[in-house]
Amino acid sequence: MGNLEIYVLLLLAVIAGWLLGRFGGRKLSRPRKSGTDVQDIFRDYFVGLNYLLNDEPDEAIDTFIRALEVDSETIETHLALGSLLRRRGKVDKAIKVHQTLLARPGLDNSFSDSTRIQLSLDYIAAGLLDRAERLLKEILEDDRASKWEALRHLITIYQTEKEWEQAVEYSQRLLANPVSRRDGRTLSVAAHYCCELAVAAMQEQQSGKARQYIKRAFGFDRKHTRASLVLATLEQKLGNYQQAIKELLRARSTRPDYTPLVIQPLHDCHEQLGIMRELESLLARMHQESPHPELVLALTRLKRESQGPEAAFDFLSSQLAQHASLEGVKELLKLKMGTLDAQSDTGLQAVPHILDALQNQRAAHQCTHCGYESRSLYWLCPSCQQWDTMRPRVEKVI
Repeated sequence: MGNLEIYVLLLLAVIAGWLLGRFGGRKLSRPRKSGTDVQDIFRDYFVGLNYLLNDEPDEAIDTFIRALEVDSETIETHLALGSLLRRRGKVDKAIKVHQTLLARPGLDNSFSDSTRIQLSLDYIAAGLLDRAERLLKEILEDDRASKWEALRHLITIYQTEKEWEQAVEYSQRLLANPVSRRDGRTLSVAAHYCCELAVAAMQEQQSGKARQYIKRAFGFDRKHTRASLVLATLEQKLGNYQQAIKELLRARSTRPDYTPLVIQPLHDCHEQLGIMRELESLLARMHQESPHPELVLALTRLKRESQGPEAAFDFLSSQLAQHASLEGVKELLKLKMGTLDAQSDTGLQAVPHILDALQNQRAAHQCTHCGYESRSLYWLCPSCQQWDTMRPRVEKVI
């Protein structure tokens, strides 16, 4: 549906609200202006419609707001108009509309809460997070049904400000709502907040505190992939390599698409334990269960170390037919060049550098929600601010 159609539908809603307010048989909250009749008011609406047809939505909205009196029958329409102004980037106007509504005496509790929530969203859009926080906390103090929505917006504020402790605390309060408790997304996001705290604690060399945060993360989501990866990193730092391997395999079992994240840590842990043959067997089983180009590369490098370049070349060339990737082709060329005479000039020397340049032009991760691409992995997408939507990309040649 195009913008024009949306605005026309909004116009119809405004007219319906006005008609209900004027002819629904209810007493107006304030007297109509002297000299104003139905014909004059309809003229205002047709002026607004003309603005819409001329693709001037901002002028149309201003006309509707001027024409529509604020009373108990039109509050919802004003709320909708204010919300539309905010979405169009007219935050100052949206704030003015919602502040006017909130200042109206005798406003029903439900409308008061709706207006405060909309005004808080205006403040968030304007970057006035402290004002939004105060409004939302007022709703919590009143302890009405709207508190659940207020909690969600408060959590968003604390996430924006990276106040992870507050985000966890208010997530816990939100999860007192049975509906939220059944929402796996809410639980997963709360676990991410705990992981942020755990990572910060690890950076400060506070291993015990980090472990407590990871435990809280699993309390929200027992199968949380990031919590397993963070715990694996902690165990590896502490020299608990077997436990780190266990957590890495658990993370990979819940999210096979994150296989590239576990290969290097698995290699490092097996190397520390001196059990590289077990690593090769493990990666071979993983590849058999769920093939992945990164596993092919890891197995190729292990075979080169244990059996020599020719065995590695034969393995990789057989695998590339089914699991082709730029990195795989580059590795194959390196192996081939390693078997050539040092004096021979085959023209292949420049090819790996060309492939490197091609790879550097491509993102390694992509958000499944908004399509944002990045060379680095972000657990929180910088573009759409959604958690756990960035995925490693599998770059294929064909």
